[in-house]
Amino acid sequence: MEIPDKLPFSKRRLRPRVVISYIFDYVIIIACAIGFSILNKVEPYHQHFSLNNISIQYPYAVHERIPMAYALCISAAFPLALIISYTLVLDGLFSHHKPQDTVSGKRKLRGPHRWKDRLWELNCGVLGLLLAQGLAFVITQALKTACGKPRPDLIDRCQPRAGSKDLFPGLSNSTICTGDPALLTDGFRSWPSGHSSSSFAGLVYISLWLGGKLHVMDNRGEAWKALLVMIPLLAASLVAVSRIMDARHHPFDVITGSMLGVVCGFVAYRQYFPPITEAWRKGRAYPIRTWGTEPAGPDTVRFIGSKGESSTALRNHEEERMDPPDLPSSEHTRPNASTYLQSSNPYVSNMYNRRPHDHDADGGAWSSSEDDVSNGYEMRHGQAMGQNTGAGHRMPQYDSSNAYVSQTQPLTADTGIYAPDTMAGPGRPLTNMPGRAI
Repeated sequence: MEIPDKLPFSKRRLRPRVVISYIFDYVIIIACAIGFSILNKVEPYHQHFSLNNISIQYPYAVHERIPMAYALCISAAFPLALIISYTLVLDGLFSHHKPQDTVSGKRKLRGPHRWKDRLWELNCGVLGLLLAQGLAFVITQALKTACGKPRPDLIDRCQPRAGSKDLFPGLSNSTICTGDPALLTDGFRSWPSGHSSSSFAGLVYISLWLGGKLHVMDNRGEAWKALLVMIPLLAASLVAVSRIMDARHHPFDVITGSMLGVVCGFVAYRQYFPPITEAWRKGRAYPIRTWGTEPAGPDTVRFIGSKGESSTALRNHEEERMDPPDLPSSEHTRPNASTYLQSSNPYVSNMYNRRPHDHDADGGAWSSSEDDVSNGYEMRHGQAMGQNTGAGHRMPQYDSSNAYVSQTQPLTADTGIYAPDTMAGPGRPLTNMPGRAI
């Protein structure tokens, strides 16, 4: 079988190792499923126990409050349905910058994302969810089999022979049991809790995914977003607590299983998505993998394109070169323009260095990850607030560190920004100098 040289939803040709790497991700997930099924059939280690230990004398609950099938629906099926529906239908539906149809002039209802953008997000979202669940299941089952800790209802499963008692000195073992062998085998799989690990793996993952899509860590602090992000965590906690209520696990088993699930969910999310604290990325999946390049920093991510093309996530920087920014002539002649455009404020908008009308000129094919913030005017990080210099009137002289800097409009002489310069002298406006446009 020949390896395809491109992904199904991308027209760009990719090196074979790029395609292989994503195929290998799915192979790892399948291997985790196979490993879990094998470990589930292995006889676990049987720890010795005491017949007088009251912590393992709970009655066996025939009917569980949340069986494993229901737990999987909560921690896997629900997140999968949410990822599919949001990515293919809701993503971009409420964007503030919907592109216009070139024929009718009406704004597109579905938002700025093309189908290949949505399919890429869907691919990464499903991969992360499956990876989180696969890691949680195989690690949990390996620990259960190796440890062999008795469940709280072990004595009821064991059904010791009449007259059985602990050895002196010593403890009892499974040879005194007369109960169902299958129930007895499962009775030595208490640590860690599989319900807890799988629930927290899937629901922590979807909580992070949803937090990235809702920009929950931006500078607006909207409480309803935090509430939505916390709902999956509440559901995972309820599933975990039900295992204590059913006497299937000790509290320590549930706590450690939950911690394992949190780690699996976090690790899986970070394989394909940026941190939710980097709100300017807006929860968009990482681009196609490259090798031999330095990791991109925040400024690099914010200044990666200029044509308004919504294929940012599909660009392979190893295979292609970015188009040069489409800047006006006044910006090409401006000295050290990057000094005014770049900012350490993570929430400053860049619009990919485009003019305000660029997204209309290229037919609306741009991504919602380029949404503007406050029309491109933001304070420089760590500086005191000054008056907006885009108001159209002449301002008294003041230091440029207090000025707003537009990320979407070229800095011209009309803005009246004063900046210190070695050629202009202290307090002298650069706009008075011939040939200097700022």
